[in-house]
Amino acid sequence: MGMATEATVDIKTRFIRDDGKVFFVFPGNGYRHYAWMKEHSAVYLDLPGFPIPDDQNIAALDDLVERIAVSDDIVEWHRKGMPADAIPDRDPATIGARRRSKRRAFLGGVLHGFFAGIKKGDVVIVPPKDFNDDVLFGEFIDEGDVCTSIPAPFQTGEKIPARRVRWLARQKRMAVPGWLERKLPSPNPVRQLERPLHKYVYDILYERYYFDGQFVCKFAIDSTDFSTLDNFLVQQIFLYASALFENNQEENITDISEKSLLAVVSEIEFSEDIPDQRIVIQSPGNIVLYSKNIIPLVAGVLMALSAACAGGDAPTKVKIVNSADGSQISLSCVLDIEHEVEADMELMGTKRWVEWCKAEVEARKRTNIRPGMGTEISSQTGQTSPLKSGSAP
Repeated sequence: MGMATEATVDIKTRFIRDDGKVFFVFPGNGYRHYAWMKEHSAVYLDLPGFPIPDDQNIAALDDLVERIAVSDDIVEWHRKGMPADAIPDRDPATIGARRRSKRRAFLGGVLHGFFAGIKKGDVVIVPPKDFNDDVLFGEFIDEGDVCTSIPAPFQTGEKIPARRVRWLARQKRMAVPGWLERKLPSPNPVRQLERPLHKYVYDILYERYYFDGQFVCKFAIDSTDFSTLDNFLVQQIFLYASALFENNQEENITDISEKSLLAVVSEIEFSEDIPDQRIVIQSPGNIVLYSKNIIPLVAGVLMALSAACAGGDAPTKVKIVNSADGSQISLSCVLDIEHEVEADMELMGTKRWVEWCKAEVEARKRTNIRPGMGTEISSQTGQTSPLKSGSAP
C-alpha cells in the first residue's frame, strides 16, 4: 500500500454564458491599428484625444458626439504639425450642437454600443491585412462600464479609450475557415457574429468548453499515422468512461471491478448519453468529443490521473479545479465531475485501475494523446509535484 495522496486536476474549461456574444473589431483603414491592438492587448475605435471621463464610464456619457468632435479637431491639429497658434479646445462642453454630423452621430452610437453592449467574457476577433499574419481571437476582460486608455499610435502624446482583451488563440488568415474569411473585411468598425456560428469560433478559441447545453472536449494527438488499432485503443478509453457514467445513472452493469474494460464496454446500452466525436488527424491533430453530459471531461480527468500516477497506485482523493472559469455553473460542474470520478474509481477497484492505466499508457505511447488538463499530486506531508505528463497547452 503506497502513501495516501491527493490528486488535483485542473479541467481548464470555459463555460460560455447563454447571452455570450462574438464581435469583430476592424483595425482601422488599411488595417493600420492591427499591430498596436495586438501589442497592447486592447481594441478600440480610432479616436485619439477623446476626452475620457474621470470615472472611465464612457457608456454613461450623453455627449459622445461632442467628444468625438474634440477628437476630430485633435487629429487635424496633429496632421498640420501641431501649430502653437491653433491648439484645439478639449472641452466638449464648449463644442456645441453645431458640430453634430451624421458621421459623428453614427460613430457615437457605435462607441456607446462598444462599451454598453459588450460584456466581460464576450469574444473578439481582429483580422490582419496580410494572409500570412494571424487572425487574433480573444476575450474582453472588463465590463463595459470601465475603459482603459492606451497611447495613440499615430498622434504622439494622445490617448485612446479602449477595451482590454486577452488574446487566447491565433490562426493564420490563410488557414481560417472560408465562412470566416468572407466575414473579415468590413467597412464597419464593430460587428456582431450570428449566434449559430459561435460554436465554430469557440472550437478555434478553446480546448474545452460548454456552450448551448453541450460539453466539447479536445484531445490532442501527435500521431502522423492514426491506425485502426490506435482508434480502437482510444475508443476503448472513451467508451469505458461512458459505461461507468451510464452505470452510475442506471445501475445496469454488475460486478464492474471483476470485469475487463472490454467486457464492461460490451454492456453499454448505447443511449443518447454516449458522446459524439470528430477526428482530425494531421500532425498535430485531435479528437473532439461532444456530449450533453460530463463524460468527455471525466474521461479526460481519468486519463490525466493515469498519466500523472505513471501506472502506480490510484490517488486516495481527487480534487477538481477549473482555472479557466470561476462562474457558478463552473463551480457546480466541478463538483459533479469530482463526484463522478470518485464513484468511477471506487467501481473500478485496484485491479481495473491498473488495467485502465495500461490502456491509457498504450494509447498515449502510440498516439501521444493527451487531455490538456493540469495535474498535481500531493502527499500527506503536503509536498506537491506537478506532473508534466498530466498537463498540456
